[in-house]
Amino acid sequence: MKQALELEDMEVETAYDGQEGLDLFRANEYDLLLLDYEMPRMNGEDLVRQVRKENPYIDIIVYTNYKDFNLAKKMMNMGVNGYVNKGPESDLQELVDMVKQKLEPLDDEDISLLIRNTDEI
Repeated sequence: MKQALELEDMEVETAYDGQEGLDLFRANEYDLLLLDYEMPRMNGEDLVRQVRKENPYIDIIVYTNYKDFNLAKKMMNMGVNGYVNKGPESDLQELVDMVKQKLEPLDDEDISLLIRNTDEI
């Protein structure tokens, strides 16, 4: 996964476990977090909770072997922006495309729509 993203000219940092991921998040500025659900020392759910307390706007994608619909729904309700299953039948390109889409800057149409919706609030 790291190599696939780097082939698309993305800078990628990795963490061994959820706690290390949280420590890196707190020490650096990232555009997106990509994490697994099951990790040593802190699982994905706990990591998402901590990250969302500190930054409600960063994009988070969960890339995991868990294919439980209820877990995916729960993670999305917690503010996860994408959920991709990994494993032998997974499509790595799907993940790469999702990451690229999340990192693309807004175009003029998106900016206009955002401004219009903000004015209505």
